Amino acid sequence: MKSFHSHLLTLTLAGLLGAASASALAQSMAEAASPAGASSFKSFDSNNDGQISLEEFKAQGGDEQVFTEIDTDQDKRLSQDEFARRGKPSTQRY
Repeated sequence: MKSFHSHLLTLTLAGLLGAASASALAQSMAEAASPAGASSFKSFDSNNDGQISLEEFKAQGGDEQVFTEIDTDQDKRLSQDEFARRGKPSTQRY
């Protein structure tokens, strides 16, 4: 009987640990997919044209050198994808 209770306790703890892990994973995935990055993008995109100009970037305290580094297609505008990659290591070689 003691062995049964020990196994039941082990299974209960394993289930709780699994549920907690699943909850943490779901929360991190929700944060990654949440519009937090989009709202940040929108806060920079003051004219709501779907792109961020250098002027818009600088108006929010952005640095021109950083803008140039993350403007990977060098069109003098940041797309949402380029803006989302800011702060991540560049894949370009110099």
